[in-house]
Amino acid sequence: MRPPQLRRYRAALKNESLGLIDKWLWHIKNVYLNNKEKINELNSEDAKVDLLTELNVKEQVLNLAKTSIIQKAWKANNTPDLHGWVYDLRDGVINPVFDMPAGSKVDDIFVYNNL
Repeated sequence: MRPPQLRRYRAALKNESLGLIDKWLWHIKNVYLNNKEKINELNSEDAKVDLLTELNVKEQVLNLAKTSIIQKAWKANNTPDLHGWVYDLRDGVINPVFDMPAGSKVDDIFVYNNL
């Protein structure tokens, strides 16, 4: 049986309503939509779920960098660095997925100039 946290990624790849969780899966579905070709190139469902998990972690790190709280800290202290990791229960290894050093470039539409 797959680890419970991966079930949500499997659920996001399906076209079934799961009730209240549908709204929570919506973001994961958007990550899938934006990376559909890359994910669908993979042959196994496990590989697709693993890649979707990693892409979602990367997206969440990018979302943190878009917040005024992180941008203010970067401007004032040049900290923190942001790190996205995936812990794999199958082997017990923490896998680094995506890093953003403090002060990394964020798309201009998300930059707050008045901090």
